[in-house]
Amino acid sequence: MYRWFKEFWVGSEPVEFVSSYGLLESVARLKAATKRWSLFNVSEQAAVGRVSEAHVSLQRVIPMVANSFKPVFVGRFEQVQGKVLLTGRFRLSWFVRLFMAYWFGFCALSVVLSLATTVLKPTAALMPLAGVGMFALGLGMTRLFAWFSRNDPAWLSGVIRSALHAPISVEAGLASPTTSTSSTRPTFILIVTGVFCLFGVMSFVGALQSVTLNGIHAGGLLATRFPGAVRIAATVQGALLLACAYGIYRRYLFAWWSGFAVLLLGQTYSLVELLTREDLGNARMPSLLFGLVSIVIASIWGRWWYAQRVHFS
Repeated sequence: MYRWFKEFWVGSEPVEFVSSYGLLESVARLKAATKRWSLFNVSEQAAVGRVSEAHVSLQRVIPMVANSFKPVFVGRFEQVQGKVLLTGRFRLSWFVRLFMAYWFGFCALSVVLSLATTVLKPTAALMPLAGVGMFALGLGMTRLFAWFSRNDPAWLSGVIRSALHAPISVEAGLASPTTSTSSTRPTFILIVTGVFCLFGVMSFVGALQSVTLNGIHAGGLLATRFPGAVRIAATVQGALLLACAYGIYRRYLFAWWSGFAVLLLGQTYSLVELLTREDLGNARMPSLLFGLVSIVIASIWGRWWYAQRVHFS
């Protein structure tokens, strides 16, 4: 536990990358291999951050995936015995460390005050458990999100070595990431698979209850006239979503195309329902603006999904 807290606050063991170039060229090459901003980068992952001689701060940015607990490489360029070295550590951002320090400190203070209260009031013996539970929640949350980004140090190391033509070796306790991850399933594949499975199961549940995902209840007009059609449609929808989930998990090409179909059909249905509703009244104009914004968001998702073609075969 102590070692984990030390790594959480200080970072990993020191790592260094030996450059094959001079100082100024090393800085220029690493800057060219990374991006300064990632706000409009929705098509591919990239190493993003600041690169200068005195300060290097890089993190892995994956489009549409946010994780504040991912490791950030922080270091600087140095010249040692005629060689240019990039030295630093992989650690959490200062904001996350400050926030979690406040979280754990508040939990510890809560436990201490609760224990003091139980001395004066034995009936409050369970009060310290609240602080312990919050502490365990913070610890579990930190470990879980850190696990999601467990491959980031190896990926960033690969980007840095490629830019500096640094030799592949074991540096200061950090194993070199030489193993290719092309055969492993990216995290986004698992997330999208889970989302499709969830909506597929919801469709089957809706079919059993004569309720579709559109919110048509068994006592409603459409369900009253066509109860069998509603059940059949929901069942077919659930089967197709689960089939797409399986295809995405196996990374089949048809599943990649099905992602566009689901996105297009969902956006079309939302716009048609918005334009045909008669109960909006004065809210029609804001609703139309919301529809335009949803088109922009759907376009961004579509562009991102198009970039994931490389993961399907």
